[in-house]
Amino acid sequence: MPRLQSLALPPALPSELLTYVLAHQAHPTTLIICQPRSNFLTSLLNSIDQTSPISNPSATDDPSSAPAEPSPVHPLLIPTLHQIATSRSVKVVFIPTVSHLRAYLAAFGEEDRVALPVPQFEKQGKNSPLIVVYGLVGLHRDTSEWSAQGLGNSVSALVEVGERCGRRVVCFEEREDEISGDLQELEDEEEEIESRRWKEVCKVWEQRVPMLNGSVRRAGMGSEDEAWSGRTIEAGRIFGRWFRFEKADWV
Repeated sequence: MPRLQSLALPPALPSELLTYVLAHQAHPTTLIICQPRSNFLTSLLNSIDQTSPISNPSATDDPSSAPAEPSPVHPLLIPTLHQIATSRSVKVVFIPTVSHLRAYLAAFGEEDRVALPVPQFEKQGKNSPLIVVYGLVGLHRDTSEWSAQGLGNSVSALVEVGERCGRRVVCFEEREDEISGDLQELEDEEEEIESRRWKEVCKVWEQRVPMLNGSVRRAGMGSEDEAWSGRTIEAGRIFGRWFRFEKADWV
């Protein structure tokens, strides 16, 4: 079986994450969410509210006009046959700590392959079985594993599991509800705005992490690079050893 290239995609809202999984998964697929279930569901509801189509209020201004059409519904809230069938092929796991993640990956094997029912009418296409990880970098932040050593150990274990089980590994980070900065106020050309937006959402890969576990943060330092004793490296360079960085529909 040819090796499936691991992918690192731009930070996404929870609703964008689920939309991607539904569109690109094949049986079997595992979705690893690196945060408590309650936190993710809260963020998911907020992101659905934010990205739902907005109805036109002018249609209801005139009382004598025809009854207003129902407000558009977010696609994730429409129980289509495709969504129902696809969701049954996706195993969702909530991982609260780095220790839980590594223990889960160590036990990941054939039992995960047979735990989900095989869809009877699934067509063979270009989609691949996936291991999708949401929030891997954030899971390590502010822990003793926040280093190139700690993050690299988790990433290499994840890629090894993907190769062993014949699955493509896809990593996302969670992005904020709104992109910071003054992008909406820019009057520059559209291409420049898109370039600025791309740099903004991908700042997660530019975060500096110390090389070794146990590095000491120095107080009173301005930049993230200067805040750590010893050498630091960008998080994206750690992922770049195994992952290919790609753009996505939501950027």
